[in-house]
Amino acid sequence: MNKWQAKRSKDIFEITICTQIAGLLLFLLSIPILIPLYGYSVFLKDHYIYQGLPYYAQLALVLFLLLTIAYLIQKINNKEGKEIRYIQTLIVCILFLFILPLTLKLPPLTPLLLTPVIIAATTWGKRVGILVGSLAGLALLASNFIPFLRHFAAQTFQLDLVNAGVIVLLSWFIGGLSDIEAETRNTLAHLADTDGLTGLYNHRCFQERLRDLLEEAEKNNTPLSLLLLDLDHFKFYNDTQGHQKGDRALAELGELLSRLVPAPYFAARYGGEEFVVVLPGATRQEAQSFGEYLAEKIASHSFEGAHNLPQGRLTASFGLACYPEDGSSAQELVEAADHALYQAKYSRRLHFYFSVVDRFRALSRSERELFNSLKILLALINVRDRYTYGHSERVGDYAAALAQKLGLPPAEVELLRCGAYLHDIGKVEVPFTVLNKPGRLDNGEWEVIKKHPEWGESLIKPLSSFSSLLPLIRHHHENYDGTGYPDGLKGEEIPLFARILRIADSYDAMTTERPYKKARTPLEACRVLQEEAGKAFDPYLVRLFTEVILEREAAGRAKAAP
Repeated sequence: MNKWQAKRSKDIFEITICTQIAGLLLFLLSIPILIPLYGYSVFLKDHYIYQGLPYYAQLALVLFLLLTIAYLIQKINNKEGKEIRYIQTLIVCILFLFILPLTLKLPPLTPLLLTPVIIAATTWGKRVGILVGSLAGLALLASNFIPFLRHFAAQTFQLDLVNAGVIVLLSWFIGGLSDIEAETRNTLAHLADTDGLTGLYNHRCFQERLRDLLEEAEKNNTPLSLLLLDLDHFKFYNDTQGHQKGDRALAELGELLSRLVPAPYFAARYGGEEFVVVLPGATRQEAQSFGEYLAEKIASHSFEGAHNLPQGRLTASFGLACYPEDGSSAQELVEAADHALYQAKYSRRLHFYFSVVDRFRALSRSERELFNSLKILLALINVRDRYTYGHSERVGDYAAALAQKLGLPPAEVELLRCGAYLHDIGKVEVPFTVLNKPGRLDNGEWEVIKKHPEWGESLIKPLSSFSSLLPLIRHHHENYDGTGYPDGLKGEEIPLFARILRIADSYDAMTTERPYKKARTPLEACRVLQEEAGKAFDPYLVRLFTEVILEREAAGRAKAAP
C-alpha cells in the first residue's frame, strides 16, 4: 500500500470509527433511562421500593459493555477478522433488543434506533444496513398493533411511519456510501498495484513486495529466489506481427503466469517484455527447476504468429538470483538476476539456424513470407551482438539512400536494402566472446571475424530467392585498392552493391557508440570516408554518400529551427 492509499484508508477508518463510537456513546448515555424502565419494584408497607434490573438485563448490559470495550480495542488497533465481525454482530443485536422497547415506551428516543443501523451499514454495507433498518422500521410500526405494548393512535402511527421511513432511507444512504467507498478504494488499489496489460503486479508493487519479503527472509533466516524472465526475439515478433498482436501475446503471457505461479510465489511485469517471478522460501535448486518448468510451458503455449520466429515458437530466457548468496537487498538481487539473464540469453550458441534454412525451402515466394524470412535471419544476428543491435537496419537505410542518389531503379534499391539486412548473417558462427569483446581483437580473433562473409554466403546459398544477394554478402568487406577480404578484389571488380554497402557499413560503425570507442559525429565520419576514398572506398560513391549525409543534416537543422 503506497502513501496515498494508506492516507485514504486512514481517513475513512477515522470517519467510520468515530461514527460508530458516537452511536455507542449515545446508547451508553441512555442507560440511566433504561435502568428504571427495565427495572422492577416491590410494595412494602405504604410505598414502592425500586429493586433494580432483572438478572438477565444486568447480564446483557455487562456483556454489551465487555463487547464494546473489545470492539473498540480491535478497531483502534485497526485489526480485522472473523472475531471482530462476531463482536459487531452481537453488539448490533443487543442494541436492537434494548433500544426497540425503549423507543416504544419513550417515543422521543426513537432516533436511537439509528445506532445499530449505522453500525451495520458502515460495517457490512448497503444490503445489511437496509436489512437492519427495515427490521427496525417494521418493528416500530408493528408495535402500534400490539395492545400490550402501546395503545393504537393514528397520530403516533403516522409519526412512527415517518421515523421508519427515515431509518430505512438513512440505512440505504449510509450503506450505499460505504459500498461506493469500499469499491473505489479496492479499484484504486488494484490500479495502483496492477499492470493494465498483463493483469500482474506492476514494477512499483513488485519492488515494495520484494523489500517486504526480504525483510521477512532476513528475520526468519529463510531463502528467497528471484527469476527474471525475458521473451526471446520479441522485437522481431512486434515487427513481423504488429504491436497489437505483441500486446496480446504479453497479455496471454500474463494470464499464463498467473495460472502457473502458485502462492506464496508471485509474478510481476518488470517492464516491456521482461517479467519477474519472486519465490519466497525457494532454494536455488527449487527455483532452477521452477524456471525450467515455466520455460517449457511458455515454449509450448500457442502464441499467434510465433511460427515466424527463429525456433518456430515464442520462448523465454531466465536469469536467477538467490538471497542471501547473490545479494541482500532488492537492488542487488535484481542486478544479479539481470546479469544472469544476459548470460543465459546471449552466451549460448545458435545451433538451430540450419533448421531455419530447411524451413525456408518450403516457403512460398510471396512478398510477405520473404519479409518474415528476412526478419528471422536478422534476429540471428541481433540476438548475438549486444553492441550492434539495429546495425543492419541502419546500414540498409544508408545503403538505400546512396542507391537512390545514384539513380538505381526502385526494385534494385529494395534488393540492396534486403542485402543490407543479411550482410552480417555469417556472424552466427563467430564465438560470442569474440563478437562482443570490449577491446581490440588479437590476430587469431581477427582471422575468425574475417571468415563471416564466407560463412554468410554459405548460409544463404540454399535460399534460391536470395541468390542475387550472394555477391554482396561475400564481398562487403573488399577494399577498393584490393586489400580487403575474403578475395582481395579491387576497383570495379567489386560488385556495385558491395561497394555501396562497404561505405554504409563503415559509416554506421563510426557513428555508433561502442564500449571501447566513442561515436564520431556525422561530419567527422564523412571526413574519414573521404580520407579513405580510393583505398577502402569507391571515391565516386563516397562523394555521393557525403552529399546524402550533408542533405540529411541540413534537413534536420531546418526542422529543429524555430
